[in-house]
Amino acid sequence: MPTISIELKVPDGTTVSIAGLDEVAPIAAAGQQDPIERYWREYLSDNGRKVYGAAARLEDLQGSFTLEDIARVLSVDYESARSMHRTTGRSARRWRDDTGTEKPIGLEWTDYEWDPEHGGNRTTYRLPPGVADVIKDL
Repeated sequence: MPTISIELKVPDGTTVSIAGLDEVAPIAAAGQQDPIERYWREYLSDNGRKVYGAAARLEDLQGSFTLEDIARVLSVDYESARSMHRTTGRSARRWRDDTGTEKPIGLEWTDYEWDPEHGGNRTTYRLPPGVADVIKDL
């Protein structure tokens, strides 16, 4: 008897049932891997991992942070850090298209405040709750 393989990509939490089967074989859910870990390993580029890795370290050390802080940790200029962060939008779009959910890793706006070191206002960010701890373990 021939074997037919069919691959279905469905959003996490979706139940798939097949009518007419005499036996039910266990089907491993694609979403069993932690979404943060999966996004980190399968979706982010090297530069994306650098940006969010630096963000995780900064959050652990000081709480909220700016893109200038990320640039300093990565030893790059602000424009490079901003460019590296902007390219993570491609990963986020692919994740959203593949899973139907929002990206599990990203910079969340916390405030727009005066930064005396730069003589102007700067946006401060944090990672979503629990993300920094997972990233540090990866």
